[in-house]
Amino acid sequence: MALVGGFDLVLTTRLHGLVLALRTGTPVLAVDPVRGGAKLSAQAGALRWPALLGAEQLSHASLDRWWTWCLSTDGTAAAARRADVMRG
Repeated sequence: MALVGGFDLVLTTRLHGLVLALRTGTPVLAVDPVRGGAKLSAQAGALRWPALLGAEQLSHASLDRWWTWCLSTDGTAAAARRADVMRG
């Protein structure tokens, strides 16, 4: 957790990457590798995390858009709010 908490951004295709990053308040760009979405999409929705791309949405432009958002003030603030909620 300490290592992930020191990152500026996490890019992941894994459920645990999403959860660990948000738990530490680190913005995460999640890419669900399953066409149509699977557990990664479901968890991002449950956590109300917007930086999610499905396999069919993947492009340079979409990655760049969400990468930029994650590193922005809005993205880092959203990740910090998610961490507060997750910590209870």
